[in-house]
Amino acid sequence: MFFGILSGVGAALFQGGGYILSRRYVRRTGDAWSLLIYTQVIMAVFSLLILPFAWQEDFWRSWRWLLPLLGSAGGSVGGQFFFFKAEKKIEASRLASLMGLRVVLLAVVSASVGLESYDARQVCGIVLAALAALVMNYQNGRLVWDGMHFLGLALLCYCVSDLSVKYLVDGLAGGSVWQNALLAMCLVNFLLGSLALPFVAGRRWKREKAVGALPFAGAWSVKQFCLYTCYALIGPVFGNVILTARGPLTIVLTLILVHFQVRYLGDHADWRTWLRRSAATLMMIVAIVLYSWSVSSGPAGL
Repeated sequence: MFFGILSGVGAALFQGGGYILSRRYVRRTGDAWSLLIYTQVIMAVFSLLILPFAWQEDFWRSWRWLLPLLGSAGGSVGGQFFFFKAEKKIEASRLASLMGLRVVLLAVVSASVGLESYDARQVCGIVLAALAALVMNYQNGRLVWDGMHFLGLALLCYCVSDLSVKYLVDGLAGGSVWQNALLAMCLVNFLLGSLALPFVAGRRWKREKAVGALPFAGAWSVKQFCLYTCYALIGPVFGNVILTARGPLTIVLTLILVHFQVRYLGDHADWRTWLRRSAATLMMIVAIVLYSWSVSSGPAGL
């Protein structure tokens, strides 16, 4: 349990940093597609370098991991694509907190396929999470909906990926949890990197954009390993509870970068806006805690 929570905190930290880096790239270049393509290729190269540490001789003898691999890869690349689209309209700090709605959608999807049931506290958590999203999007006396349709699609894709990751790591049952998570990450990145190569060839490799994508690809690779380990140890729902830390972590990281006058962050807001965002983030955390509280006290499904 402790290492699962620790892995979740690590994933939240590097995910928050990744949000800021991707936001900066998209605002500087205006090209979310190139970030997606170059990131997949770079992460495939990273995975090739670490494959010797993850290799298992007979993992292919059981094909239980194949379908989850496709679901994880497809959900991941779809989520990233729509997330980058949303970043053009939504600031990184606000977007990081809104991604907390992912666990709400994940809970709904899980219940729809019979994997979960809810008690009254979890329902209260879902309602509070929705209210937190409204508070986060309330600016200058009105609700801001720009980019929210892209966010919704990103959340749906990530939910598919989250559920698939758990089955993918469990399907690679030949090694330790850490080795299985590492191998799962390599398989996903090899698949996505192979699919991205033709697009790189068609667009011509641009060194400046590829180098610009390196920081995000590095942060996202560390996040991916921590996330896979977290899901394997404590499950995707509880894992997303821990990941709500990405909201306040992203706010803190953004404030630090703004202090050092880093450009292209797009988070030039007054103290009232930051206070409202912080309050919404806390609401989101309380909502997720309410949702997960009954896990330790036994189900009483509605």
